[in-house]
Amino acid sequence: MDSEEQESLLPQPRTRSQQPPIDRCNAVFIVFYFIGIGSLLPWNFFITANKYFQFKLRNTSLPWDDGYFKTDLQLNFESSITIASTVPNVVFNFITAFMASRIPLKGRMIFSNVVVIVVFIITLLLVKIDSDNWQAIFYSITLLSVVILSAASSVYMASMFGLAGMFPIQYMQAVMSGQAIGGVFAALANILSIALSGSNERDSAFVFFTIATVTSLAALIGYLSLYTNDFSKFYINYQDVLEIIEPEESDNDEVSTPSENSVQYTAPPSTGSPYLAVCKKIWLDSLGAGSVFFVSLTCFPALASAIVSTLDVSSVWRDQYFSAVVCFLLFNMGDWCGRATAGAIKWPTERHRNKILIVCAIRVVFIPLIFFCNIKPRVYTETIFDNDFCPLVFILTLGLTNGYFSTLCMMYGPKRVESRYAEYAGTFMSVSLTVGLAGGSLLGFLLLKLV
Repeated sequence: MDSEEQESLLPQPRTRSQQPPIDRCNAVFIVFYFIGIGSLLPWNFFITANKYFQFKLRNTSLPWDDGYFKTDLQLNFESSITIASTVPNVVFNFITAFMASRIPLKGRMIFSNVVVIVVFIITLLLVKIDSDNWQAIFYSITLLSVVILSAASSVYMASMFGLAGMFPIQYMQAVMSGQAIGGVFAALANILSIALSGSNERDSAFVFFTIATVTSLAALIGYLSLYTNDFSKFYINYQDVLEIIEPEESDNDEVSTPSENSVQYTAPPSTGSPYLAVCKKIWLDSLGAGSVFFVSLTCFPALASAIVSTLDVSSVWRDQYFSAVVCFLLFNMGDWCGRATAGAIKWPTERHRNKILIVCAIRVVFIPLIFFCNIKPRVYTETIFDNDFCPLVFILTLGLTNGYFSTLCMMYGPKRVESRYAEYAGTFMSVSLTVGLAGGSLLGFLLLKLV
């Protein structure tokens, strides 16, 4: 193959004078929004269907009651789900980060999304099958499904953030906002399921998982559409080919000039992907994102969902709707508003990365504030905030700050490195986020035992 044929296989050079195509009708922005929704919505719906799983694991010799006469499988279900989701989530985020240069982004996104869709199709089939005579097998299949779903979702999410890191900063904000919308959608579905609690549990679960399946399929179609759009194709970098850069943008690596023009070709370092160099550039942003989710997941949902209303009102509001509205809906609404605001107001700015880390660290105050709300049962400590107004303010503010500062960190991180390393940066940011999420979840359950 001669030099002219070799040049034809390389991406077209991006000069300073070259302008990207226009994102007509914000089509790509909307796709990123929907990809963000799809990344968390299926899992949120899986958790929302907890009452369905309690029904499937019930004592079949007694009348169905969600609150009493629970079997061992019912009692162990929540903790088992937490372990089955947290461990593969962290492990596969690390695997994705270090395999990003070896497995094409498109392959990771498509494969992980297809796996999620297959898992939900299997779950849909199980909804309609009577498992009363083999509950232990159903329990094991469910946990295995959670492991597979969590692993695939972590690959999808890490790859998604890597993809968003290649685009202008507002597209990372679109992904983050999309995730928040998924949480709001799940919270509203949770409230709806309570309102329809008298209906058939299987029918309700079938609707939930159908929505999750369709959403995942739509997210896959949306992602594939990026490869047919001129705007998105301009920003997508293929890591398995050489990248063309301008002479003034080149680093100190050795370069060759195969043509007479001024464009130079820089091959990826022979020692592999520059993980250490990328980490040095974005470690403060990664630490900030991780700390934000560590604090939020410590408080939500374990501690926040255990808060009980102090108002002398109907037991329906106190026992069923209070947690669904004040905890889940309010947090997710605040999270959504915070992520949307980050796209318009950026404080601290990208240059003041130390201030961002300090503000993120201050959020640790939410842990004792929510811990001393009216959590029941309380054995070892005393309630300090014995009213409904305080948890309302605390949870709403927790959601707002979670959405705002996590989005800032996720937007700033990938933009601190060269565009050819933006995918690596976005993937490493996802790892930090996931570690914070896992650590916060475990601490939250521990604190719940110490209330």
